[in-house]
Amino acid sequence: MFGINSDTLIKNIHVEDAAIKLSAEKFGIHCLIIYPDLPTLREFYSHYIKNQMEDNNEVVLFAPFYETADRVRQTLSEGIAAIDVSKYEDEETLFITDALKKYFQETEGEETDWSFRKMMVKQAKKKGKNGFSILGDLGAFQYKGKIKELVDYELSLPTKFDIDLKGFCLYNEKDFERFGEEQKQKLIEHHGMAIKIGHND
Repeated sequence: MFGINSDTLIKNIHVEDAAIKLSAEKFGIHCLIIYPDLPTLREFYSHYIKNQMEDNNEVVLFAPFYETADRVRQTLSEGIAAIDVSKYEDEETLFITDALKKYFQETEGEETDWSFRKMMVKQAKKKGKNGFSILGDLGAFQYKGKIKELVDYELSLPTKFDIDLKGFCLYNEKDFERFGEEQKQKLIEHHGMAIKIGHND
């Protein structure tokens, strides 16, 4: 399998189409998403988060790395798919937390992280929500120089979740290119879906 170029295993999808497609996916999906730049990522998460909050009755956690939580709030409040961020945060149905904090302070090991995910799904259900979406930018691991740990972390998660959870692992294209070919293929194959978002159809 490692004779195949990893690029052939990744689907290229227009950014807005990707948001619509992933929004309609059933719970359990564990998807790897490669984005070329921040404007494209902002477009994706704006559409996706709005869809989940307003149409799919979900709780969403977003952990950005290459921009601050406040910058994300501004994008979600004023951007192309504007929502009432403060309202959703007050209701504790939208959580925006720095990826460095999420991956290196709040959780220490896969058991804690998995327990956290299960707890968030349980809390979402208590609020009468359908489930929980988590979008995390894994650039925090690259920043720390923890590439092997990142691969180990990803492989410790299931290919498909057995709870009402949608998990999206976000990778800046330049970060993803830093992996060796074998690491790329392991990551792609371990996720239920691997896509690259952009504006070229």
